[in-house]
Amino acid sequence: MFSFKNKIDFRLKQSLEMNIYKNYRVIIQCKNLQKNIEKRIQSGGGKVIRYINHCNIISASISSNLIRRLLEYPEVEFITFDSFAFLCGRSVVSSNRAYIGDSYKLTGKNIGIALIDSGVYPHPDLLIPRNKIKVFVDMLEGYKYPYDDNGHGTFIAGLISGSGQMSEGRFRGIAENSDLYCYKVFNSMGRAYVSDILSAIDDALGRSSKDNIKILCLPFEILEHDNFINNCFSVSFKCCIHKGIFPVVPSGSIECKEETMMGLALIKECITVAGIDISNEIKEFKYSSSNGNRKLDKPEIAANCVDLCSLNTNKNYISERAGKKLYPQTLEEPYTSYSGTSCAVAYICGICALLLENNPSLTFKDLISLIKVSSELVPISKSVQGNGVININKLLP
Repeated sequence: MFSFKNKIDFRLKQSLEMNIYKNYRVIIQCKNLQKNIEKRIQSGGGKVIRYINHCNIISASISSNLIRRLLEYPEVEFITFDSFAFLCGRSVVSSNRAYIGDSYKLTGKNIGIALIDSGVYPHPDLLIPRNKIKVFVDMLEGYKYPYDDNGHGTFIAGLISGSGQMSEGRFRGIAENSDLYCYKVFNSMGRAYVSDILSAIDDALGRSSKDNIKILCLPFEILEHDNFINNCFSVSFKCCIHKGIFPVVPSGSIECKEETMMGLALIKECITVAGIDISNEIKEFKYSSSNGNRKLDKPEIAANCVDLCSLNTNKNYISERAGKKLYPQTLEEPYTSYSGTSCAVAYICGICALLLENNPSLTFKDLISLIKVSSELVPISKSVQGNGVININKLLP
């Protein structure tokens, strides 16, 4: 078997040698004949979980013996663990709630944003005066109706396109008339498999033309250096950009020391957003990863990510039972506060929606150029802030 060492991740190889698990959830990259490998998995007693067509990969739960057999097939290029991604950010209880909305001529009207997160709660700010949740896809339980047992996705959705209905407009989103295409990929603990995320991106790619999905909001991080996983996302992001969808990711939540950025944040084909603290005076946000490599122009931009106010959720609410829709009760507290680089990502996604509403023909390079030229450096390390903070007055009409 181990003559095929270049076809298997070294961590998975070690696990097989130590016989740690009975079954392994893995990602299998195929050179060709993907359907043939799917049949071999099923005939070998394995379970196919996801097909991600644009990456030519399969996610499956299979035994160690089946892994060994699959390595022998020339159609199989590489097998690795199906890694975890983690939602960015830290919960806070604070009375200092930074408001990011303002009075603009642009509102993100008709711009679709694919949000891959923990789901979305049917909050009044997302339903009134019109329903912003155009599509809800539950990759975990298969429920048809929106819910969020973690709360992170709902908070991010509110920062992007909340109407401010429950606050008389005070806490409305930066692009309040944008449309949301919500994918529940992360569980109640804020974890998700990479293959589920890639499958959600695949679905968004399929919907993009019909639904005018222009922005891919990815408020999570992968806490490891894995070239194979990074390449899968790089391929996905290239496909998105080719179809006019622009991926936005956080710098990460590791302390802001030199060279703590990793994973998605370093991929060229996305906009990487760092978080800073402007709640009182401008300063570094301790849990925003930085880049010490001057050759990499990452992050591109920074935004406030401390003590923002957005939508609360009922984590115990489940949207259906036995196929029947269940309706949520009124929230005692419609809003909550939160800090984390994912909040900065939401802000920049909203800004991108406004720019694309103003000029739908913008390319990925155009968008990054506009963001950079309208940014201003603030008195903190450049490795933390990239090109600085957007000056709205320079950017928007």
